[in-house]
Amino acid sequence: MLKRKSLSTKIENLLYDHPLLKGTVHHGIGAIVVIFSAFLFAFGFKAFIAPGNLEQMADGHRLISGGVSGIAQTIILLIDLIGNKAVTGNHLYDLTYSILYFGLNIPIFILAWKGIGKRFAILTAINVGMASVFNYILGYADEAFLFKIAEFCNQNGGLITRALFAGVCTGVSSAIAYKANASAGGIDVIAYYISLKKSTLVGRYSVYINIITVTTYTLLAITEAGWGTVEGAHAFTASLFSVVYMIMTMLVINVINLRNKKMKLEVVSSNPDLGKIIIANLPHGATLIKGEGAFTGAEKFIFNVIVSRYEVKHAVKVVQNADPKAFVIVTELHQVYGNFFLPPIK
Repeated sequence: MLKRKSLSTKIENLLYDHPLLKGTVHHGIGAIVVIFSAFLFAFGFKAFIAPGNLEQMADGHRLISGGVSGIAQTIILLIDLIGNKAVTGNHLYDLTYSILYFGLNIPIFILAWKGIGKRFAILTAINVGMASVFNYILGYADEAFLFKIAEFCNQNGGLITRALFAGVCTGVSSAIAYKANASAGGIDVIAYYISLKKSTLVGRYSVYINIITVTTYTLLAITEAGWGTVEGAHAFTASLFSVVYMIMTMLVINVINLRNKKMKLEVVSSNPDLGKIIIANLPHGATLIKGEGAFTGAEKFIFNVIVSRYEVKHAVKVVQNADPKAFVIVTELHQVYGNFFLPPIK
């Protein structure tokens, strides 16, 4: 009896037979994902990182965002210091931030275009552009709703609550953009570029690069509040909560983004041709070790293959279809050195 094809299989077959439709769907889904990613980041920024009603709250301090967003905040704070609160107003702050955020990303678009991929760069530009637009619009569209969220956080944990929720929003925003083979722009692009060259996790590089931004912003914030004053001490403490936000962001990214996580599959089989089947269905090589069953004394073939985390399910399915009696061990790896293949980003 023939198995009925699942809906996903039918869709895959349809798209395979219609390459133009496949490309349109692929790019369309990518655009939708990065627009949602942009909205999520803007929402997190306006609700938790830099709410517009800080002056009415007991913990009236902005968190320091990461990457280019944090650099934009630092520049605004410097402008305030030089110009005597020149960009303190809520809507003026939003407008200045949106312009700076997009402008500072322009050189990074060029890096993405030349060093990663054209589609990646275009989707990243859409993400950053829409994040700038959403950030400005959210300040007008439903300001009262965002104010209520910020006030609720202030009453239930204050800065630590804002830091955790902001980290979740930013982390999910970056991670789902990665899954669409795009990014949220800024330091994400640099971190992604480095991770591709070193074949390691993405989140840690973002944290390393953000140390300079956090330190600079903190020094400026203390200078604005006054060294040796209570306000200056509060500004310093707020920067520590910003570190919590960045760590939370890193953790969320590394949990969701599976592209650079490596897994080892060790397959024990009686089929000597299983290695050829694995190689034919996966873009990776395999190592064959001949062994012997300790109990039966029968000849066994042990295949070792390294795959990305998102390839595990497919790899196991290939093995089980070829040899239902195969014994499969899956082990998570921390690092892989050598020529491990990752599909290129377009």
